[in-house]
Amino acid sequence: MSKQRPPVDGYCEQCGFNYDTGDLQGTVTLLIRQAADCAMALTKAAAGPDVNVVRLRPEPEVWSAIEYACHVRDVLEVQRLRIAQCLAEDRPVYAPMDRTGRVKQEKYEAQDPAEVAAALMRNAREFGAAARVLQPQQLGKLGLYNYPVRAPRSLGWIIRHTAHEIQHHRHDITEILAKLEPPIVPKPKPEVEEVVEEAEVAD
Repeated sequence: MSKQRPPVDGYCEQCGFNYDTGDLQGTVTLLIRQAADCAMALTKAAAGPDVNVVRLRPEPEVWSAIEYACHVRDVLEVQRLRIAQCLAEDRPVYAPMDRTGRVKQEKYEAQDPAEVAAALMRNAREFGAAARVLQPQQLGKLGLYNYPVRAPRSLGWIIRHTAHEIQHHRHDITEILAKLEPPIVPKPKPEVEEVVEEAEVAD
């Protein structure tokens, strides 16, 4: 939930993702599993006592759980399209995603949690299918990427970066909901102790 931008190479101290470890298949498998965690956390919270907990921002400048889930859903779709673009073009230049603009334009906060979760999982499976079949020479192909600075990036990096996005925002979603959701079991009731003490006095 930190406002600091996560790294795009090496190790991320916030969520534990490491760009330098793991093979392609393992990275994609992890991505799909963690996308499922995002979807499950969203639907579970929306099915709780207060459906609107998924729409609450813990701080004005920090997204809500559903805003992060919508972002994850859209990242998966955009990155899959970038894989296709890179394979089809000699020198692909990727259009910016406009991650912050989409929040208002697409009205993330008003979207249905069940629909968002379903689309998130569908996009994860489609991204995984597109990534798994890439050959070593394709993974090394470069395209001009815009975030966080304009720089050439390989398809292999795009897959790892997408996996980092999912892991990082899975961390965000679960952390936000842990802070906002009411406890399932109430804390111990002090009234019980008072009753016991009164009974002892009566004896």
